[in-house]
Amino acid sequence: MKNIPLILSASLFLSLATVSFCRAADTPPNVVLIFADDLGYGDLGCYGATKVQTPNIDRLAAEGRRFTDAHSVSAVCTPSRYALLTGQYPLRGNGGRGIWGPAPVTSPLLVDTEKTTIADVFKNSGYSTAAFGKWHLGFGQEENDWQEPLRPGPQDLGFDYYFGMPVVNSAPPYVFVENDRIVGSDPADPLVFLGRNPKGATPITPIPPEAAQRSRNQFGGAKEAHKLFNDYRVGTTLAEKSVEWINERKDKPFFLYLATTNIHHPFTPAKRFQGTSQCGLYGDFIHELDWIVGEVMACLEENGLSDNTLVIFTSDNGGMFNHGGQAAFKAGHRQNGDLLGFKFGVWEGGHRVPMIVRWPGKVKAGTTSNQLIGNVDMLATFAAVTGQKLDKPEQADSVNMLAAFVDEPEQPLRDHLVLAPHKGTHLSVRKGKWMYIPRQGSGGFGGRKPGDHTFAGPPAVSFVGSVNSDIEDGKIKKDAPPAQLYDLEADVNQTRNVYKERPEVVKELDALLSSYAPPKQASGPAKRNPRAPGNPAKKTPATPSPRTASFDFESGVLEPWKVVDGEFGHVIGSRDRFFHNQGEYNKQGDFYLTTLEPSAEATKGMDKQTGVIISPLFIPQGGTMTFRIGGGRGPSTYAALCTADGEEVAVARGINHQAMQQAVWDTTPYAGQKMFIKVVDHSTDGWGHVTVDDFQFDAKVLTEYSGSVSDF
Repeated sequence: MKNIPLILSASLFLSLATVSFCRAADTPPNVVLIFADDLGYGDLGCYGATKVQTPNIDRLAAEGRRFTDAHSVSAVCTPSRYALLTGQYPLRGNGGRGIWGPAPVTSPLLVDTEKTTIADVFKNSGYSTAAFGKWHLGFGQEENDWQEPLRPGPQDLGFDYYFGMPVVNSAPPYVFVENDRIVGSDPADPLVFLGRNPKGATPITPIPPEAAQRSRNQFGGAKEAHKLFNDYRVGTTLAEKSVEWINERKDKPFFLYLATTNIHHPFTPAKRFQGTSQCGLYGDFIHELDWIVGEVMACLEENGLSDNTLVIFTSDNGGMFNHGGQAAFKAGHRQNGDLLGFKFGVWEGGHRVPMIVRWPGKVKAGTTSNQLIGNVDMLATFAAVTGQKLDKPEQADSVNMLAAFVDEPEQPLRDHLVLAPHKGTHLSVRKGKWMYIPRQGSGGFGGRKPGDHTFAGPPAVSFVGSVNSDIEDGKIKKDAPPAQLYDLEADVNQTRNVYKERPEVVKELDALLSSYAPPKQASGPAKRNPRAPGNPAKKTPATPSPRTASFDFESGVLEPWKVVDGEFGHVIGSRDRFFHNQGEYNKQGDFYLTTLEPSAEATKGMDKQTGVIISPLFIPQGGTMTFRIGGGRGPSTYAALCTADGEEVAVARGINHQAMQQAVWDTTPYAGQKMFIKVVDHSTDGWGHVTVDDFQFDAKVLTEYSGSVSDF
C-alpha cells in the first residue's frame, strides 16, 4: 500500500473534499438561494444591528455559517444578478462592453441564452427550478416593447417557472410577470409603453413621500394587471408563491431562487410590519424580509425537507443612503455597519454583504468563515454540490467554494476578486488582504447633500462620521494620492490609504487589474443586437512584427499550429469579403485562421465543423499579447491562453459578428513558463465558429507541443 502524503495543495484538497462529499450524499440536496435587494452588511442582528430584529435570519446563522468577507462582484443591482446567474464578471457581458448600471425598462435580455447559468446546472441534474421576485435582467432579443410572450427570458436560462417583479419595485411596469406573460393581461387592454413623459399612464398604488423615491408609471393600458400589483403586498405575495411552489414539488429535488424586492426603495412593508422596528420604514422593510425568510424555512420544516436543503442567504449589493437610509441613520442605524461607503460605489460598504449558509449535518452550526467569496462563485459551487464538472469556458470567473461551506480550509480558495462599481473607471481588485482602487473616490452615486436620493461619496462619508485619509470636510483632499490601496486585514473600514507606502503592491495589483482589460463604459442602454460592431480591429497590411514572436498565418498554411480534434475543410482563409454582407474582411495581411469555411470556393460558411486547434508551445517574456478574434460569443467557441498542462488562464470570444474584435491578454504572470494558444469550436449552429488572426507578443517559440493534447 502506497503512503499518501499528509500535505495536499489547496486545489487538490478542494477536489478530494468535493468528491468525498458528493459520494457521501445519500440524496441530492434541495437548494434555496435567497437574494435580498440593497441589504447592507450592518442590516441584520447577526451582523451587529440593534435597531432591527431579525430572528429568522439570525437563526440561519446560528444553525449554519456566517461569512464575513463575502462580496457582490458589482455594487449595482443588474450586473450583480448577471454575475450570480452566469458565474461571469459583468465586465465581460454585453459583447465585451460590460454591464455597469441598472437595466432600463426597455432592456432586452442581458444574459446570452447559450451561457450556462446556475439554473442550467440544476436542470442538468434533474432538478425542478424556479425564480421568484426581482428579475431586472431584461426580456427579448431587441429593445423590449413588452408585448407577449416576453421571450427570451428566465425560462430560456434554465428556469422551469418564473413569477415576480420584472424590473425593480421603483421602476415600471408595475405589474407581475408569470413565466412569459403579464399577470392579468387582457388582449383587449394591452400594456403599452408610453415613454419617459407619459400622458394617460395607468394609475398605480399611492405611497407617501417617506417611503422614498419611485419612478412614475410609463405604461398605459393593462388596468386589471396594474390592480393586481400592490406595492404593500409584493413581499407577502412572493413568500406565498415560493411556499406554494415548494409544496407542489417537495417529492423531487428542487432549486428555488428567491430574489426579494426587500429592502430596495420604495419602502412599502405590509401593514403588519409597519412601526415594528426602531428605525422607521427602512427597518420595517427588513422585518418583512425576515418574515419572508421565516415562511420559507417553516415550509421546509413542515415538509420534512429542512435537513436535506442547502439554504444560502445573501444580498445583491450594499445599502443605499437614500431617504429611507438617511432616516434610519438618524434613528441610530448604520446600514453598512462601520464600512466605508454605500451602494453603487467600490468602497467596502458598496459590495461587502451578509452571506449565511445553512445545511444541517454538512455545514457546521454556529460558525463563521473569513474566506474571500463572491456571488459569482455560486455557479461552480452549485456544480460541485450536484457532482458536475464544468469546462473552463462554462465556469467562467466562478470558483468552487463548497469546501468553504462544508469544511474549514486553512488556505484561501480564491486568489483574487474583481469588484465593479457603477463607473467602469473604478473597476478594482481585491487580492489577499489588499484592496486596490485605480482612481480617487468610490465610482458611485454623486449626491452631495443630505436629503438627496443619491447622497453618497465623500460628502456622505463625512456626514455619517466615517474616517478616510483622503477625505476632509466631505471632499477629496488636494494632495490625496491618485489611486487607493487598503490593507483590509488591519483596516477593514478603509480609514487609511497606503498607496504611497506600498508601491510594489500597487504595481502588482495594477498589472493584475490591467489583465482584465476593462472596456470603455457604454453611455447608452445595453443591446443584444448581433450586428453591433463592437470594437473591431482595423484592416491592416502584413508588416514585419516589432515583437519577438508572431502568429499571423501569412505563410498560408496552418503549420506550426495543428488540429488536435475534429477537422476543418479550409482552416486558413484568405477571403477579402465577409460571407454574410460582403463587407470588407478586417484581417491583417492576406490570411487568418478560421473554423467556418468548408472550402476556398465556398459561398457560405458551415458552423457544423467542430474541433480544437493549438499553437506550438512558447515561453513568454511578459507584457501583452495582442490579437483579433471574431465569430461566436457562446461558451463553445473561443480562444484560450493555456499553460503547458492545458489549464486555460485567459479566454477571448467574438461578439456574434463577422468582424474580428481587438483583444489583448497579459502574459506577465506567466513569464518564463511554457504556454500555448488553443482555438476551440464545439458549436454547430448560430455563430458556432471562431476566426483569429495576428497574435503579436514577446516570447521564444518552441518546436514542441503541449503534452495535454490527448485531453482534447
